[in-house]
Amino acid sequence: MMRATVERASKAAQLLGGVLCAGLGLRLMTLAIGEAQARRAPAPAPEPTATPAAVQPSRVRDRRVPAPERVKGDGTPLRLTLSVMAGPEHSEVYVNGSHLGSSPYLGDYTCKQGEPLRIEVVPSHEGLITRSATCEGTTLWIR
Repeated sequence: MMRATVERASKAAQLLGGVLCAGLGLRLMTLAIGEAQARRAPAPAPEPTATPAAVQPSRVRDRRVPAPERVKGDGTPLRLTLSVMAGPEHSEVYVNGSHLGSSPYLGDYTCKQGEPLRIEVVPSHEGLITRSATCEGTTLWIR
């Protein structure tokens, strides 16, 4: 009887290990697909107000980010696929002041057509990374 219990426990442990490995493989596959799609996407046009020489790294004490002013669009709700690969790993990702997770981030975001989006990546030991976009299309890439 003891032997049968040990064999069942062994099979359960093997099954659990297989499920965990499959989950890890799926997560790595989605990140790799997102990165491959990002490499094929056209580079966004540089913002006219900020130049790399003018951007100074700064320490961020307050992690709350104010949302930008709303611009009237047609108000149609959109569900975007949002991919954020900017900044070092495990940086906090905010969109219009709402915390989404940590980078690299790949997920869905719902906004209204024409709404301005302010994406901020907050690394733990480096300067704040800020990008602006408009809620349109189906995919938004932040690099």
